[in-house]
Amino acid sequence: MTVRPSLATWTLATAAVFVVLYAGLCKALLFHGLEYYHTDFFGFLEMSRSLVQSGELLRDNVYGHHAAIHNYYLLLAFSPLTLGFGAYGLILGLVLLHAAAVVRVAFAPTLDLPGRVALLGGALGPIAYAIFDNPVFGFHPELCYPPLCVLLALDLREGRSRRAILVAALTMLVKEDGAVLCACVLVAHFALRLFELRAASPEERRPVVAAATRSLLATALAFGAGMALLWAMGRMLPQPQETASARVLDSLRKVGYAVAGHGLLRENLLWGLAGYVAVCVLLLLPLGRRLFRGLMLLLVASPPLVAVLVVGAGPYRFRYMLWPHRLAALLGLAAACFVLSSAASASSGRRTMARVLALVALSWAAQLAVLSRSEGYAAWARLDAPALLKGTGTRASEVPPEDLRFLRCLGARLPPGLAVSAIGDLHPVFHRQSVVFPARAEYARSTPRLRVVSATAERAPLEEGFCRGPRVGGLAVDAECGLLPLVEGCLQGVRAPPS
Repeated sequence: MTVRPSLATWTLATAAVFVVLYAGLCKALLFHGLEYYHTDFFGFLEMSRSLVQSGELLRDNVYGHHAAIHNYYLLLAFSPLTLGFGAYGLILGLVLLHAAAVVRVAFAPTLDLPGRVALLGGALGPIAYAIFDNPVFGFHPELCYPPLCVLLALDLREGRSRRAILVAALTMLVKEDGAVLCACVLVAHFALRLFELRAASPEERRPVVAAATRSLLATALAFGAGMALLWAMGRMLPQPQETASARVLDSLRKVGYAVAGHGLLRENLLWGLAGYVAVCVLLLLPLGRRLFRGLMLLLVASPPLVAVLVVGAGPYRFRYMLWPHRLAALLGLAAACFVLSSAASASSGRRTMARVLALVALSWAAQLAVLSRSEGYAAWARLDAPALLKGTGTRASEVPPEDLRFLRCLGARLPPGLAVSAIGDLHPVFHRQSVVFPARAEYARSTPRLRVVSATAERAPLEEGFCRGPRVGGLAVDAECGLLPLVEGCLQGVRAPPS
């Protein structure tokens, strides 16, 4: 007989979805406030829709043929959203994925109510939001890892093998290291199963060992296939920069130097690993009495993932190991270990719930302190939706209002997919168009057909078919002559007296 969810379960699910939606709203407002301006954001935006717009797979204006660098194939699933909503489609996709994960947790039949509250408290804490926010960068496909790992761990815990295979496949499509992350979650799952069967007979343990062997072999083959695909793409496609194999070899050399005792490299690596430990402990703290089990499970499962993260940070001399998008995979694995370590049933009385809430509050307070001191991350400011709605404290507030109104008008009127460039990191207003960065123009799919330049700087000679556009405040426009009527229309709208 199916047990109907209680009022408390529905309340928990509603509250969790509200938290995710609010976080998504704040992220959308941060983008509107020009807070996400790094080239990576717009590179991923282009990759998500390049197949539809130009017939090129994972093509962007920052690195060129990105399929030779990373296996970001899950971005193709964002295409319907980004074609319709531009950059907001990437944010919406993340919100939908996180909402699915928290609803799944709220209704998880193998967790009691305190266990679900504790898990949501760990999965929706300040560090989780800082990763979801991903300041400056705004988006990386790796931000999909935490909710996918929660879904995978719940399916494994409940024995839903077919659904687990589907979630694992989606995780592997995020990036080439997705197969490693899946393998780590599987190691945690089967290690716990074997620990629980430690007193059983060999005949009872044998099916678990066989299932673990098959599953890990499948992930190893998937990882090998992914790396082979990268190698093949690196030789089939034009090479605008170092391919994946060259980057890995360079990183392995730096790992060797760090292990051998190279001062700066070793120091950066150790600080990064210490940060990993702190993040995992704080996330798992709401487990309470099962904290030790969760940490041991994570210790057993994490070495392959940590090795991949270290190699991935090698090209940057291990300075950016704690970037939010680099922590996302580790956070996902820790969340999976949280799911697997949680008790199947326990006392659901008030004392139990009070203890869980106290641990969640303690974990959140410690996370806020760590974020503020180590990263200078102002979580409350990034979650102040009323202030963000007004543009208070964002980069948009530093742009003259007339200039910003003019740019937003251009972004709304110009055709989607039109190649444009803009100075001063003002390109977020052109997220519906194809943003070209002047410093990396040689990698772009096409040259800009409209350029926003400084009105005071010396302007380059016009190309054939281009005309000088109007000046607005500190900005000027050079564009194809056929686009000037659109530009002039925005100019009239900006200068029109308010009604």
